[in-house]
Amino acid sequence: MPSMQIQESKGGRGISCDFTTPAHPTAPSPHVGGSSSTIHTPGSQVTSPRDTSIHHQPVPAGWFSAIDLELLHHFTTSTCFTFSSEPMVRNFWRVNVPRMGFSFEYVLRGVLSLAALHLSRFKPQRRDSLIEQAIVHHNASSSMALPVLNDLTSQNSVPIFFFSMLTTYIAFASPKESDNLLLISNGAMPEWLFLFRGMRSVIELNSDAIHSIMSLNFIFDSGRQLNIFWETTTPPEHEGLKELECTLKTHVKDAQKLGELLHAIDSLKRSFIFFHSTSYTDDQRLRAAFMWLFKVREEFVKLLKIQDSEAYCVLAYFCVLLQRLDYTWWIEGWGVHLIGRIYSALNEGYRLWIRWPIEEIGWVP
Repeated sequence: MPSMQIQESKGGRGISCDFTTPAHPTAPSPHVGGSSSTIHTPGSQVTSPRDTSIHHQPVPAGWFSAIDLELLHHFTTSTCFTFSSEPMVRNFWRVNVPRMGFSFEYVLRGVLSLAALHLSRFKPQRRDSLIEQAIVHHNASSSMALPVLNDLTSQNSVPIFFFSMLTTYIAFASPKESDNLLLISNGAMPEWLFLFRGMRSVIELNSDAIHSIMSLNFIFDSGRQLNIFWETTTPPEHEGLKELECTLKTHVKDAQKLGELLHAIDSLKRSFIFFHSTSYTDDQRLRAAFMWLFKVREEFVKLLKIQDSEAYCVLAYFCVLLQRLDYTWWIEGWGVHLIGRIYSALNEGYRLWIRWPIEEIGWVP
């Protein structure tokens, strides 16, 4: 699955993107019919029943195939309900986002890509072909969105925001292979962290345009309320993070670097609040976990980019929150997967620093 970085452009209100090319050959277009399968008999060729399937009929250029219609149906009857338990939010994903896709094809392609990844979980016999469809649609979606990201206007700010959300979900939902294309180089840093940072840039650079859409207020209100709580609440001491904090203060001599690491830890403490009480909803826990991705400073992200061991140790504690969100289909498995990648990237000394998250997750090195 190709990956995308969305970062604030220094030259204006555009968002610069880096797309990486998949290591495997690009999957065939969904608009091209499958190869013919025939049964040879003396003097003739008889088309096999498999060829008569609607999924294998050639489709005129510019038309959507039957599989695309199946994916859109799956999104509006199943996938859309997995993003939130709030009825208004669910209805927005079910009705408004696909309708938005009819005007902005990169949104529709993102919808189809994510639906294909979701459907592949329930159709093991079709898993490979559905993942192939997801790659095709994501490639198309990204190619269409790239020029728009470099020249954002008030008209396309909202569709680009939802394109960014869909792309982040796709990054999470993609298969976690040992050579995962969503991992930068050979390090442990997942691409979805940069995608979340990119979404923040889209919001910050176009907040007036996005928030001016009255129909979106209910989506942002919960986040605004959580942000107020986040900023005004003093988090209680956290046993595991306190130990890491003390270790960092002892070993990190660079005052500026230490400040960035401690800020990231303080933000994690605020996220953990929502997981230590039954008074919060699943939606609030999800928002609280990913609030950390928005709140960490850019200098901390730069440390992760250069595969800094101390920053990786802080990221390991975030894996605990991912593990506690394992009931969410597109997050499932990421806590274990990411802690394993971090462990592999650290030397023996630093591996002792992350014993708490390893044991909390229940992962065995």
